[in-house]
Amino acid sequence: MRFDQMKEGNPAEGEPQASALPEEEFIRPLNLCLVWPDGKRFFLSYSYLIAGEFMTGGEQNEITLFFTAYTVVLKGYELEPLFLMLSDHLLSQVVVTEARYTTSKDTGLPMVTEMRVESVDKS
Repeated sequence: MRFDQMKEGNPAEGEPQASALPEEEFIRPLNLCLVWPDGKRFFLSYSYLIAGEFMTGGEQNEITLFFTAYTVVLKGYELEPLFLMLSDHLLSQVVVTEARYTTSKDTGLPMVTEMRVESVDKS
């Protein structure tokens, strides 16, 4: 077998190794884009995400994300999967659903109904 590899020009190269995960699974979003119903968009870099907090209180959930210069508050229903994706930097976009379009709170799918971005006061 070494002789065949020598004829091909690279005897040091062995058999190609299969990776455990496809290459596209290693790619993570660099930014988190926030989208409001009126078309406004705002993005933040995941590299500035310091901490996150998930709170449940009755029907609605709340996620608070602490970036170096901003605090983002997300309110809605079934937000725990969203929180886990944010903590792993897997989510590239959060879109607010207008409250008038929310039908049932028991869909089992995450639904953000309110989103606030606040600048951190550095005084």
